[in-house]
Amino acid sequence: MSEKETEVEKNEEIEKNIENVQSIFNSFNENLSSVKIYFSKFGNLASGEDENIKESSDTFFKEVFADMKKNKERVVNPDTQEEEELIDKEYFKNLVKRVSKRPKLTPRNYEILSRSSFLMLNNYFEYLLTDLLSYYYNKFKDSLSEKEFKVTLKELNEFETIEEATKSLILKEVESILVEKTFNELLEHFEKPLSISLEKELIQWNKIIEIRERRHLIVHNSSIINKKYISRTGNPFKLEIGDTLHIQEDYFENSWNELKIAGQLLLFNCWGKWDKDNTNNAIYQIMIQTFEDLKDKNLDLVRRTCEYSNQIEAKNEDQEDYLFRIKINHAIALKKLNNQKALDKVIKTIKIGTATPIFKIAYKIITNDFKDLPKLFKKAIVIEELNIDFYLEWPIFDFIRIEESELHKELLKTFK
Repeated sequence: MSEKETEVEKNEEIEKNIENVQSIFNSFNENLSSVKIYFSKFGNLASGEDENIKESSDTFFKEVFADMKKNKERVVNPDTQEEEELIDKEYFKNLVKRVSKRPKLTPRNYEILSRSSFLMLNNYFEYLLTDLLSYYYNKFKDSLSEKEFKVTLKELNEFETIEEATKSLILKEVESILVEKTFNELLEHFEKPLSISLEKELIQWNKIIEIRERRHLIVHNSSIINKKYISRTGNPFKLEIGDTLHIQEDYFENSWNELKIAGQLLLFNCWGKWDKDNTNNAIYQIMIQTFEDLKDKNLDLVRRTCEYSNQIEAKNEDQEDYLFRIKINHAIALKKLNNQKALDKVIKTIKIGTATPIFKIAYKIITNDFKDLPKLFKKAIVIEELNIDFYLEWPIFDFIRIEESELHKELLKTFK
């Protein structure tokens, strides 16, 4: 290996270890992905186990009922002279013992799993806010230059350098901000002193407030609705004091989506203000995230992320390319959402004249113009813009990738 290659590897390794908004972004996305996989995978197992418990209980009581019928005898009551059914005393004693050992009819595996996943989701959002505040105050130390800190001589002697002491004081400041401020005050802290837009037109912060209040009930009030929850959230689910909160699958999915869009847009705004020299990567990540969300059918997430990107002005060719691809993703999402009015507006902003074949293909599909698609497919394949895997993966082709479709069959032949 040459000295130059070795030096490049060292620089890459150093970059990996330097915390910046991009590293916080990567960590946040990894955390959210992991909790979603955890919930999806083990949620199915927990539901299956709960179903087994229910089935075992049902079977048990059916067997007991059938057995009781066999052990009944009919006798005449001397007082009423009417026939009555009696159960043998010895059998009844055994029955009581048997019932005490029955399968417990309280299937709570899914409930425990869903609540733990929900708490992890909330924690990861809190970690994000902590990481962003820590990064800001460590990078822009002057913002705390007028701040008075109380520190003892003993504490100072625990540090080897001024830098270590400074980091410790900043960490204490961040912790105090998180502890002393309510969630609304914390958001205001980002918006005013830090000048970070909360994108209130795209992020439904009222939903996130409800998510956090629900988290507080699970942790501090045994999931029981109280007056504080109702007053702080406006009670969007029309619950009553004393009701037990549950984390259903659709609620978890909606919470995951809302925390993801909030976290990502907050990150992109911090990225653009605090790490301006790395803006290319920020826009690239917007492109990647909208594509991944398209594949995962998180269409409203795509819509909101793409609407956020409309405010970005390209500063170079790379950014122009990324923003163009984001517009294509936006159009695909709107087409899938059947939002023709919004789709028409986006289509007007897409300039396809000098685009390569793959994007001309996308534009034709978005505008329902299927003429000449096979010819364009062949051109895209020749210049290696398109292959069979890409055709089967890219969501734009969902509109024509129908097994019985003649067009689909014709397009498949172009790959042979």
